[in-house]
Amino acid sequence: MTTAHRHFVRFAAGLVACASLAACGGISQQQEVEMGAQEAQQVQTQLPMLQDATVNAYVNSLGNTLARTTSRADLDWHFAVVNTDVINAFALPGGYIYVNRGVLDRASNESEVASVLAHEIEHVVQRHSVKQMEQMNNANIGVALACTLTNVCNSQVTQAAIQVGGSAYFAKNSRADEVQADDGGFATLIRAGISPRGMLTFFQKLLAEEQQSGGGGNASSWFADHPGTQDRINDIQNMLNANASKLSGLRTDSQAFQSMKRRLAQLPPAPRTPGQ
Repeated sequence: MTTAHRHFVRFAAGLVACASLAACGGISQQQEVEMGAQEAQQVQTQLPMLQDATVNAYVNSLGNTLARTTSRADLDWHFAVVNTDVINAFALPGGYIYVNRGVLDRASNESEVASVLAHEIEHVVQRHSVKQMEQMNNANIGVALACTLTNVCNSQVTQAAIQVGGSAYFAKNSRADEVQADDGGFATLIRAGISPRGMLTFFQKLLAEEQQSGGGGNASSWFADHPGTQDRINDIQNMLNANASKLSGLRTDSQAFQSMKRRLAQLPPAPRTPGQ
Protein backbone atom coordinates (compact mmCIF):
# COMPACT_ATOMS: atom_id res chain seq x y z
CA MET A 1 0.00 0.00 0.00
CA THR A 2 1.42 3.40 -0.92
CA THR A 3 1.74 6.29 1.51
CA ALA A 4 -1.18 8.05 -0.18
CA HIS A 5 -3.36 4.98 0.26
CA ARG A 6 -2.39 4.62 3.94
CA HIS A 7 -3.28 8.27 4.45
CA PHE A 8 -6.63 7.64 2.80
CA VAL A 9 -7.40 4.70 5.08
CA ARG A 10 -6.60 6.80 8.18
CA PHE A 11 -8.67 9.65 6.73
CA ALA A 12 -11.69 7.38 6.17
CA ALA A 13 -11.36 5.82 9.62
CA GLY A 14 -11.39 9.26 11.24
CA LEU A 15 -14.50 10.25 9.36
CA VAL A 16 -16.26 7.03 10.39
CA ALA A 17 -15.56 7.88 14.04
CA CYS A 18 -16.85 11.44 13.85
CA ALA A 19 -19.86 10.41 11.77
CA SER A 20 -21.02 7.95 14.43
CA LEU A 21 -23.17 10.71 15.86
CA ALA A 22 -25.55 10.10 12.96
CA ALA A 23 -26.44 6.69 14.38
CA CYS A 24 -28.08 8.38 17.38
CA GLY A 25 -30.86 10.00 15.38
CA GLY A 26 -31.23 13.69 14.60
CA ILE A 27 -28.07 15.79 14.60
CA SER A 28 -28.16 19.10 16.46
CA GLN A 29 -26.30 22.19 15.27
CA GLN A 30 -23.72 21.70 18.02
CA GLN A 31 -23.15 18.11 16.90
CA GLU A 32 -22.98 19.26 13.29
CA VAL A 33 -20.27 21.80 14.13
CA GLU A 34 -18.34 19.21 16.15
CA MET A 35 -18.47 16.75 13.24
CA GLY A 36 -17.37 19.42 10.81
CA ALA A 37 -14.46 20.41 13.04
CA GLN A 38 -13.26 16.81 13.30
CA GLU A 39 -13.60 16.22 9.57
CA ALA A 40 -11.82 19.52 8.86
CA GLN A 41 -8.92 18.38 11.02
CA GLN A 42 -8.66 15.25 8.88
CA VAL A 43 -8.82 17.30 5.69
CA GLN A 44 -6.07 19.63 6.85
CA THR A 45 -3.86 16.68 7.74
CA GLN A 46 -4.46 14.39 4.76
CA LEU A 47 -5.13 16.64 1.77
CA PRO A 48 -2.55 19.01 0.25
CA MET A 49 -3.58 22.44 1.50
CA LEU A 50 -2.43 25.65 -0.14
CA GLN A 51 -0.43 27.51 2.50
CA ASP A 52 -0.42 31.04 1.12
CA ALA A 53 -1.58 33.98 3.21
CA THR A 54 -2.68 36.17 0.27
CA VAL A 55 -4.80 33.53 -1.46
CA ASN A 56 -6.33 32.21 1.75
CA ALA A 57 -7.14 35.70 3.03
CA TYR A 58 -8.98 36.48 -0.19
CA VAL A 59 -11.00 33.26 -0.19
CA ASN A 60 -11.91 33.68 3.49
CA SER A 61 -12.91 37.30 3.02
CA LEU A 62 -15.10 36.53 0.01
CA GLY A 63 -16.58 33.42 1.62
CA ASN A 64 -17.49 35.18 4.84
CA THR A 65 -19.00 38.10 2.92
CA LEU A 66 -21.34 35.60 1.28
CA ALA A 67 -22.04 33.48 4.37
CA ARG A 68 -22.98 36.51 6.48
CA THR A 69 -26.00 37.12 4.22
CA THR A 70 -27.48 33.65 4.83
CA SER A 71 -29.82 32.31 7.51
CA ARG A 72 -26.82 30.58 9.14
CA ALA A 73 -24.66 33.65 9.60
CA ASP A 74 -24.26 32.59 13.24
CA LEU A 75 -21.94 29.73 12.26
CA ASP A 76 -18.18 30.20 12.55
CA TRP A 77 -17.45 29.81 8.84
CA HIS A 78 -14.08 28.56 7.58
CA PHE A 79 -12.76 28.62 4.01
CA ALA A 80 -9.61 26.97 2.67
CA VAL A 81 -7.93 26.04 -0.61
CA VAL A 82 -6.89 22.49 -1.52
CA ASN A 83 -3.68 22.59 -3.54
CA THR A 84 -4.77 20.46 -6.49
CA ASP A 85 -5.55 21.31 -10.10
CA VAL A 86 -8.61 19.07 -10.02
CA ILE A 87 -11.64 21.34 -10.43
CA ASN A 88 -13.91 20.83 -7.47
CA ALA A 89 -15.20 22.27 -4.22
CA PHE A 90 -16.93 20.70 -1.23
CA ALA A 91 -18.63 21.56 2.03
CA LEU A 92 -18.31 19.85 5.40
CA PRO A 93 -20.97 20.12 8.11
CA GLY A 94 -20.96 23.17 10.33
CA GLY A 95 -19.54 25.74 7.92
CA TYR A 96 -16.28 24.34 6.56
CA ILE A 97 -15.90 25.09 2.84
CA TYR A 98 -13.03 23.93 0.63
CA VAL A 99 -12.31 25.08 -2.90
CA ASN A 100 -9.69 23.38 -5.04
CA ARG A 101 -6.95 25.47 -6.60
CA GLY A 102 -8.19 24.32 -10.00
CA VAL A 103 -11.30 26.46 -9.48
CA LEU A 104 -9.26 29.58 -8.69
CA ASP A 105 -6.96 28.96 -11.66
CA ARG A 106 -9.85 28.78 -14.11
CA ALA A 107 -12.00 31.59 -12.72
CA SER A 108 -11.84 34.72 -14.86
CA ASN A 109 -13.47 37.09 -12.37
CA GLU A 110 -14.74 37.31 -8.82
CA SER A 111 -18.31 36.40 -9.68
CA GLU A 112 -17.17 32.95 -10.88
CA VAL A 113 -15.30 32.14 -7.64
CA ALA A 114 -18.12 33.62 -5.56
CA SER A 115 -20.64 31.46 -7.40
CA VAL A 116 -18.78 28.28 -6.47
CA LEU A 117 -18.46 29.38 -2.83
CA ALA A 118 -22.12 30.45 -2.63
CA HIS A 119 -23.21 27.07 -3.98
CA GLU A 120 -21.19 25.20 -1.35
CA ILE A 121 -22.34 27.56 1.40
CA GLU A 122 -25.92 26.73 0.53
CA HIS A 123 -25.22 23.01 1.02
CA VAL A 124 -24.33 23.89 4.63
CA VAL A 125 -27.30 26.24 5.00
CA GLN A 126 -29.62 23.43 3.90
CA ARG A 127 -27.71 20.84 5.99
CA HIS A 128 -27.51 18.50 3.02
CA SER A 129 -24.58 16.43 4.29
CA VAL A 130 -26.14 16.20 7.75
CA LYS A 131 -29.38 14.89 6.29
CA GLN A 132 -27.41 12.32 4.30
CA MET A 133 -25.60 11.17 7.44
CA GLU A 134 -28.91 10.75 9.25
CA GLN A 135 -30.09 8.45 6.46
CA MET A 136 -26.92 6.54 5.57
CA ASN A 137 -25.52 3.28 6.82
CA ASN A 138 -23.01 4.52 9.40
CA ALA A 139 -20.36 1.99 8.34
CA ASN A 140 -20.09 3.62 4.92
CA ILE A 141 -20.04 7.26 5.94
CA GLY A 142 -16.31 7.79 6.46
CA VAL A 143 -15.25 6.16 3.21
CA ALA A 144 -18.07 7.87 1.33
CA LEU A 145 -17.09 11.35 2.50
CA ALA A 146 -13.41 10.74 1.88
CA CYS A 147 -14.13 9.62 -1.67
CA THR A 148 -15.98 12.84 -2.41
CA LEU A 149 -13.07 15.04 -1.31
CA THR A 150 -10.48 13.80 -3.82
CA ASN A 151 -10.00 11.57 -6.84
CA VAL A 152 -8.28 8.97 -4.69
CA CYS A 153 -11.17 6.50 -4.98
CA ASN A 154 -10.66 6.41 -8.75
CA SER A 155 -7.63 4.23 -8.05
CA GLN A 156 -8.36 0.49 -8.18
CA VAL A 157 -5.50 -0.07 -5.73
CA THR A 158 -7.11 2.24 -3.22
CA GLN A 159 -10.48 0.57 -3.67
CA ALA A 160 -8.91 -2.77 -2.87
CA ALA A 161 -7.01 -1.35 0.10
CA ILE A 162 -10.15 0.01 1.74
CA GLN A 163 -12.32 -2.91 0.59
CA VAL A 164 -14.89 -0.75 -1.14
CA GLY A 165 -16.80 -2.20 -4.06
CA GLY A 166 -17.42 -0.21 -7.24
CA SER A 167 -16.51 3.45 -7.31
CA ALA A 168 -17.44 4.03 -3.63
CA TYR A 169 -19.34 7.23 -4.34
CA PHE A 170 -21.97 6.94 -1.64
CA ALA A 171 -22.24 10.50 -0.39
CA LYS A 172 -22.85 12.55 -3.49
CA ASN A 173 -25.33 15.36 -3.20
CA SER A 174 -28.51 14.45 -5.01
CA ARG A 175 -29.56 16.30 -8.12
CA ALA A 176 -32.33 17.93 -6.08
CA ASP A 177 -29.76 19.11 -3.52
CA GLU A 178 -27.60 20.55 -6.31
CA VAL A 179 -30.54 22.48 -7.74
CA GLN A 180 -31.42 23.76 -4.28
CA ALA A 181 -27.80 24.84 -3.74
CA ASP A 182 -27.87 26.67 -7.08
CA ASP A 183 -31.10 28.47 -6.18
CA GLY A 184 -29.92 29.47 -2.73
CA GLY A 185 -26.44 30.38 -3.95
CA PHE A 186 -27.96 32.58 -6.65
CA ALA A 187 -29.95 34.51 -4.03
CA THR A 188 -26.90 34.75 -1.74
CA LEU A 189 -24.83 36.33 -4.50
CA ILE A 190 -27.46 39.00 -5.12
CA ARG A 191 -27.73 39.80 -1.40
CA ALA A 192 -23.94 40.15 -1.26
CA GLY A 193 -23.92 42.56 -4.20
CA ILE A 194 -22.16 40.15 -6.55
CA SER A 195 -23.45 39.26 -10.00
CA PRO A 196 -24.71 35.67 -10.21
CA ARG A 197 -23.79 35.61 -13.90
CA GLY A 198 -20.52 33.99 -12.89
CA MET A 199 -22.48 30.88 -11.96
CA LEU A 200 -23.51 30.52 -15.59
CA THR A 201 -20.16 31.39 -17.16
CA PHE A 202 -18.17 29.11 -14.85
CA PHE A 203 -20.46 26.14 -15.46
CA GLN A 204 -20.26 26.78 -19.20
CA LYS A 205 -16.46 26.90 -18.95
CA LEU A 206 -16.34 23.59 -17.10
CA LEU A 207 -18.69 21.94 -19.54
CA ALA A 208 -16.56 23.07 -22.50
CA GLU A 209 -13.39 21.76 -20.82
CA GLU A 210 -15.05 18.44 -20.02
CA GLN A 211 -16.27 18.00 -23.59
CA GLN A 212 -12.88 18.95 -25.01
CA SER A 213 -11.09 16.41 -22.81
CA GLY A 214 -13.52 13.62 -23.63
CA GLY A 215 -14.52 13.22 -20.00
CA GLY A 216 -11.05 12.54 -18.62
CA GLY A 217 -9.77 16.00 -17.72
CA ASN A 218 -9.45 17.89 -14.46
CA ALA A 219 -13.11 18.92 -14.67
CA SER A 220 -14.35 15.33 -14.50
CA SER A 221 -14.38 15.36 -10.69
CA TRP A 222 -16.75 18.33 -10.69
CA PHE A 223 -19.26 16.55 -12.93
CA ALA A 224 -19.03 13.36 -10.87
CA ASP A 225 -19.82 15.30 -7.67
CA HIS A 226 -22.27 17.84 -9.15
CA PRO A 227 -24.87 15.94 -11.22
CA GLY A 228 -27.11 17.44 -13.88
CA THR A 229 -24.83 20.32 -14.84
CA GLN A 230 -26.24 20.86 -18.33
CA ASP A 231 -29.82 21.12 -17.07
CA ARG A 232 -28.65 23.35 -14.25
CA ILE A 233 -27.00 25.68 -16.76
CA ASN A 234 -30.41 26.07 -18.41
CA ASP A 235 -32.04 26.69 -15.02
CA ILE A 236 -29.47 29.36 -14.13
CA GLN A 237 -30.02 31.10 -17.47
CA ASN A 238 -33.74 31.16 -16.70
CA MET A 239 -33.04 32.63 -13.25
CA LEU A 240 -30.85 35.31 -14.80
CA ASN A 241 -33.61 36.20 -17.24
CA ALA A 242 -36.23 36.31 -14.49
CA ASN A 243 -34.07 38.51 -12.25
CA ALA A 244 -32.64 40.81 -14.92
CA SER A 245 -33.89 43.93 -13.14
CA LYS A 246 -32.01 42.98 -9.95
CA LEU A 247 -28.65 42.49 -11.64
CA SER A 248 -27.91 46.07 -12.56
CA GLY A 249 -25.09 47.50 -10.47
CA LEU A 250 -23.93 44.17 -9.05
CA ARG A 251 -20.17 43.73 -9.25
CA THR A 252 -18.53 41.09 -11.42
CA ASP A 253 -14.90 41.57 -10.46
CA SER A 254 -12.64 43.27 -7.93
CA GLN A 255 -9.05 44.37 -7.48
CA ALA A 256 -8.77 41.84 -4.64
CA PHE A 257 -9.60 39.01 -7.05
CA GLN A 258 -7.03 40.18 -9.58
CA SER A 259 -4.38 40.50 -6.85
CA MET A 260 -5.16 36.94 -5.74
CA LYS A 261 -4.80 35.71 -9.33
CA ARG A 262 -1.42 37.38 -9.70
CA ARG A 263 -0.23 35.81 -6.48
CA LEU A 264 -1.55 32.40 -7.55
CA ALA A 265 0.41 32.62 -10.80
CA GLN A 266 3.63 33.17 -8.82
CA LEU A 267 3.25 29.97 -6.78
CA PRO A 268 4.74 26.57 -7.67
CA PRO A 269 2.31 24.31 -9.55
CA ALA A 270 -0.08 22.14 -7.56
CA PRO A 271 1.18 18.63 -6.70
CA ARG A 272 -0.30 15.68 -8.53
CA THR A 273 -3.38 14.34 -6.73
CA PRO A 274 -3.41 10.62 -5.81
CA GLY A 275 -5.70 8.73 -8.19
CA GLN A 276 -5.35 11.17 -11.11
